[in-house]
Amino acid sequence: MTASSFVSRIALLPLFALVSACAGEVVSGGGALPGEGSLQGPPDPSADPAAYAGKGFVVHEWGTDTVVVGSDGSLQRGLHHEEEDLPSFVYDRVRAGTLPGSTSVHLKMETPVTYFYSDKPMKARVQVAFPSGVLTQWYPAVASFYPWVAQANAVPGLLVDADPVLDPAFPWKGPTCQEKHGAVGQGLLDWGDVEILPRGEDVAMPEASLDAFTWSHARAVDANAVRVTAAPTASGAPEAERFLFYRGLGNLTPPARVTAAASTVRVENTLPDALGALFVVNVGPAGGAFSVVPAGVLPGQTVDLEAPALAAAEPLDAFAEALGDAVTGALDGAGLYHDESLAMVATWKRQWFRTPGLRVFYLAPQAWTDATLPLSVDPAPDSVIRVMMIRVEVITPDLEEGDVAAAKGLSDPATEAAAKAHFLGLGRFAEPRLRRALGLLAEPSWGEPFLASVTSAETRATVGE
Repeated sequence: MTASSFVSRIALLPLFALVSACAGEVVSGGGALPGEGSLQGPPDPSADPAAYAGKGFVVHEWGTDTVVVGSDGSLQRGLHHEEEDLPSFVYDRVRAGTLPGSTSVHLKMETPVTYFYSDKPMKARVQVAFPSGVLTQWYPAVASFYPWVAQANAVPGLLVDADPVLDPAFPWKGPTCQEKHGAVGQGLLDWGDVEILPRGEDVAMPEASLDAFTWSHARAVDANAVRVTAAPTASGAPEAERFLFYRGLGNLTPPARVTAAASTVRVENTLPDALGALFVVNVGPAGGAFSVVPAGVLPGQTVDLEAPALAAAEPLDAFAEALGDAVTGALDGAGLYHDESLAMVATWKRQWFRTPGLRVFYLAPQAWTDATLPLSVDPAPDSVIRVMMIRVEVITPDLEEGDVAAAKGLSDPATEAAAKAHFLGLGRFAEPRLRRALGLLAEPSWGEPFLASVTSAETRATVGE
């Protein structure tokens, strides 16, 4: 969808104003129209003992935060890239502008989905905030969001909608305005009154084929359907789903510091709360191996773990199944209902279990999630469980050595094409890997043009599987 079509579909939505001297009018909501969908009901929970008991008001949420670290634990910027498309009905502030580049951040918050369980139909006011970041995608429609998106013609020379936060080329009239309104932070989504529909009620949801999207895995859960009617939706019609969905980009310190040596991984818990189950995963082209610390990591504790060797790797299918079972068990133990755990693993199994690389997964304490991503539900639920999996992509010393060698090739016309191919083959992680390599080379000026092109590149194609 182009920026102009985005604007035309939300022309009736309320407008708000930034400080007029900075950017003029902005739009506080918008997105694509949902497609026609079929009736979709929840699964039968009778065979699942780890399910909603049928009484009270319960909220469950799962999600994942992705970071990339150098072998020394340094957080690498460049996590704004996408690897898989979301359905077109999802509201997307990034799509509202034509971003020639993008503000690089070092944390991507991916697919938190929030489920609601109630023994009777009800309404709840729901908001989520992201003090250290911006909430970039969501569904259903929200009544308002912040920071706002600038409307076309709001400032001289602005011909299309643009994002003052994520577009580094936004035409601010001075550094004071940019500092005040352009910082990555203070993200907020307000869904207004969300209808929590009767249990078992079938509702029409927009089409999201699993052939093209992993979206519908999250629907295979016995949660009450939800519907938004008060928010200014693009079509003016109610929007229904099995959950509330959102994503974000930000700059914040994850709960643990992860470093890597030649064959070991060190995980240091920097919080006063214990981390949940910890996984170290090594995936090769044809197989993988993993180790797990089921008890997690105590407050202030540091653990040193051997990186699983690919010499003893199981074939990829068997490895992915075994790791999926282990992660599902850890999610169950963290308080998710079993069908929620299965949905989370099904959503992410390709990227988590089948993409080559060394990575660490661990469960963040809920206190950290509540502090970094405050969720407000009114009336207050009887129980709230929020499970956030931190995914750490580790640039090992061996990978750094190869990336540095490739980056050196950017300085020579004879080797430049091969050097670029090396990084472009890394897909969504090309930018953080390139940034790390150039950093180890003391940021040579000859690397800047290629870094700029990688920063603004689209990476929505599946890679590395």
